[in-house]
Amino acid sequence: MKILVTAILCALLAVPCTGYPNPVDSFPESIGTDPALTITGEVKAWSPDNMFEHVNGEAELLIRYGALSLSFVSYENGSGDYVSVDILDLGEPINAYGLFRLYSGCDGEELTIHGATVLADEYTQYALWGQYFLRINLDISDNTNNGSALVADFLKHFSEHVPERSPLPSTLEILQLNARNPCEVNYHPEHIDYDLETGPGYSWVGKDGNSYSAVVLESEERAELRYRALKEKGVAHLLLWKNGVIWNTADDGKPTDGMKKTIRQIVENL
Repeated sequence: MKILVTAILCALLAVPCTGYPNPVDSFPESIGTDPALTITGEVKAWSPDNMFEHVNGEAELLIRYGALSLSFVSYENGSGDYVSVDILDLGEPINAYGLFRLYSGCDGEELTIHGATVLADEYTQYALWGQYFLRINLDISDNTNNGSALVADFLKHFSEHVPERSPLPSTLEILQLNARNPCEVNYHPEHIDYDLETGPGYSWVGKDGNSYSAVVLESEERAELRYRALKEKGVAHLLLWKNGVIWNTADDGKPTDGMKKTIRQIVENL
């Protein structure tokens, strides 16, 4: 049974977009030892207008998640070890979180390395640091550098050369506490339900095993407008709760206890 919940969570998403310096300035000249890997070629950067030149097929998705810039650097040594790093500035930590969650899912081991959340993998590792999403590709010999050590080396330098991270919305923490697994909480920067044009929001799997969604708007007035619009579309079992519009598709048309608990916690933190 799929339960759909819509809540208006405006204030908790009001994370300012900080003007951080270009990540290119934060790349180390070398990583690893015995032998070290050094930067090869030119450090490159793209804007939303031309990032398709580097990530053709992905650019539209990245722009939807708020990508402001894309930077690329690669490292190599005489032993043939090769590491490449894409760094995306998503403007706001919640956008970077959404993209990280989209790529990492719940597979693999998540580690905290020099303050970054990292999905550990033998070949490709994804990392989240504030408003930055990093994709690190590894092609190394088992007899030389250790992949995890190279990633840690890069992140140590990177974290020391960018400002402190802005916090993620408290809504995310509430949802993670109420989710079956924290990694199952996703953020969608545009329409969580394209048919209803509901705006940015979250989706997650609750401890009860049901799937939920929460749509984000800016005010109680907008909530009232959304409520009326959804009623006109014929959506059943609508509730207007403070600045949240809530509905589900349960057989009896009533919110579950888990849904009410989660929404109550969110509303109390507005």
